[in-house]
Amino acid sequence: MLFLKRIVTVLALIYLLLALLILFFPFVRTSTVGIFSAYSLPMEVNMLLGFSWASVAVIGLLLLIENLDSGLLRRRVGKQEQKINELKAQLFDAQKPLAAPGAYPPPPAPMRPPGVSYPTADQERRAGPPPFPTPPPTTY
Repeated sequence: MLFLKRIVTVLALIYLLLALLILFFPFVRTSTVGIFSAYSLPMEVNMLLGFSWASVAVIGLLLLIENLDSGLLRRRVGKQEQKINELKAQLFDAQKPLAAPGAYPPPPAPMRPPGVSYPTADQERRAGPPPFPTPPPTTY
């Protein structure tokens, strides 16, 4: 496919060079028409129409080959990405051992009350006023 693509591209470039020479240089146009027969205006018009149809054919062929090549490349890249994903899955499966069916993680530990229990408002009311603090001992 690459060989066909290169051939069509080279043919398109050669055709483009020849068409530009004929369109922009009148002496090349007259000499090209003169190769086939005596110069005449209808012959020149027919030659330019022929170049127009040839350009349509060459550009169409070039577009067809480019689209075919890009489609094949997209398909090839898709297959390679799929293969990469399969290899990644195999690597992941090999690294992570599977748990036995039905095995669940252990339940979380139950919440324990705090180490110091604080009295409720009702317990504080029943206890009465707090005792007076004792002054710290003094040393002289």
